[in-house]
Amino acid sequence: MKTIFRSLLAAALLTGTSVASFAQSAPAAPAAADTARLTLDASVVNAVNTQSFYLFRQAVQPLIKQMRDKKVVALGEGTHGSAEFYKLRFWLTRILMEDEGFTQVALENTYADCYRLNEALHSRTVGDLKPLMKKHLLSIWQNRETEEMLNWMHTYNTSHLRKVELRGIDGMFGTTAAEVLQEQLARTTPEITALTEQLVQHTQYHDKVWTNLNDRSIPFKRPEMLANGWAGYEATEKLEKALTGIKLTRRQAPVVAGALKNLHHYFDTFYQPKVNKQESSRDSLMAEMTRFLVRDKGSKVIVWAHDAHVSRRLAVPGDNNGGGTGKFLERMFPGQYFVLGSTTATGTVAATTHRFISPLSPMASYPLEAPVAGSWEASLQGLTPAVFYLNTNQLQAADVRRPHRLVGYGPESGKDSYFPFKLSEAYDALLFVRQTTAATPL
Repeated sequence: MKTIFRSLLAAALLTGTSVASFAQSAPAAPAAADTARLTLDASVVNAVNTQSFYLFRQAVQPLIKQMRDKKVVALGEGTHGSAEFYKLRFWLTRILMEDEGFTQVALENTYADCYRLNEALHSRTVGDLKPLMKKHLLSIWQNRETEEMLNWMHTYNTSHLRKVELRGIDGMFGTTAAEVLQEQLARTTPEITALTEQLVQHTQYHDKVWTNLNDRSIPFKRPEMLANGWAGYEATEKLEKALTGIKLTRRQAPVVAGALKNLHHYFDTFYQPKVNKQESSRDSLMAEMTRFLVRDKGSKVIVWAHDAHVSRRLAVPGDNNGGGTGKFLERMFPGQYFVLGSTTATGTVAATTHRFISPLSPMASYPLEAPVAGSWEASLQGLTPAVFYLNTNQLQAADVRRPHRLVGYGPESGKDSYFPFKLSEAYDALLFVRQTTAATPL
C-alpha cells in the first residue's frame, strides 16, 4: 500500500534524508493473524442487487436505517481505484441525500479545491465538469464514476431549494486556498493584501515541490523547502490575527474560515516537527476538517475516503499518530459516527506509479492479485452472493483477527498490502464486491 502523504514528508523533515530515498510500501502485516477457513452463518450475509439504482435502494434499506440518524457517515474504499466502490457509494450518497436529510459529501481531497468544484455545482449551467475535475481533484477522483455523481448533484441543485454540497477534508495542496483568501479579502487592508500575496507565493512554491517529487531528475532542496514551509505557516498565523478586527459578510465568513483551516493543515507538517517535535497527523487533521463541516446544528456529512482512514482502529503497524481518521471521529462524535468499509477479491484496479499523488498523476488499469490464503477477502469470495454487506457486530466468534487487504493509489496488491483486522474493531458494516473493475479515467 502506498504510504500516506505525511509519512514521506515527515521522514524528510525529521531525518534530513532525501525524499527520493524513501520507499512507498507500508510494513508487512505481522504473521499473528488467523488464517483458518472462515465459516459464516447465512443470516449475516445481506445480498445486494446492483442491476439498477432502484433495486439497490430496496436492498440496502436496513443499512440506510443504521446510517440515517448519524452526524458523520463514512463510506470507505478498500482500493482507491475500483469503479464499483465509486458507483455504489454514489448510490448510497444519493439515498442519504434524497431521503435522509444529508446535504454534504466530503472527499479525501483538498478542501479549497472541492470548494471550487462546489461553486460550479451551484451554477445554473455547469457545462463540462472535466476541466475542473482535472484541475482540482486528485487523479483517484478523476473518473467517470465520480463525474456521474457530480452531474447528479448539479441536476439536483437546479430543481431543489435544499442544496447539496461537495466538500473536501484534506489539506494536501495549498494554492487554491490562498487564492480563495486573496479573492475574498481583496478589499480589506494593505496588510491583509500583502499577506494573501505572500501565501499565494508560498503555496505555489510548495505545491510545485510536492508534484516534483514524482520526477527523480529534479533535486529536492530541503533547506529551501523547510524555510518556505515555515514562512507560509507564519504568514497564515499573521493573516488570522489581522482578520480579528475585520467584519466579513455572512457569505464571506465561512469561506474565509474554511480556506484558513485548509492552510493551517497544509503547513502543520512544518509546525509540528519544529514546535512540538512530533510528526503531523494527517488523519487527525482530516477529522478536524470533518468536524468543521458539521459545526452547525443539525448538519450532517458523508465522507468518502480510504478504508485505512475511516477505520476506527490503527490500520498500519508503526503509525504513531493515533490511528485512522475514524478513530478521531469516534472520539469527537461518540455514537454519532457510522463507518462502512468496502473490499473486493478479484478484478482490476486503477492506480498510478507516481510516488506522490496529485491531480497530474496518470491512472492506468492493473490486475488485482489473488487474495492471500486465510484473508478476509479470500474467505468472503467463497460466499454465494456476488455483492453483499454484513454487519460486523453479527460476526461474533467468526470475527477473529485475520489479514485484510488495503490497496492505496499504487498498483501493488500482493501480500504486503494486508494488515491484521477484526472487522468489528474497524467498521460497523462491510460491503463486499467479489469482482471489481478499474475506475474509468476521464
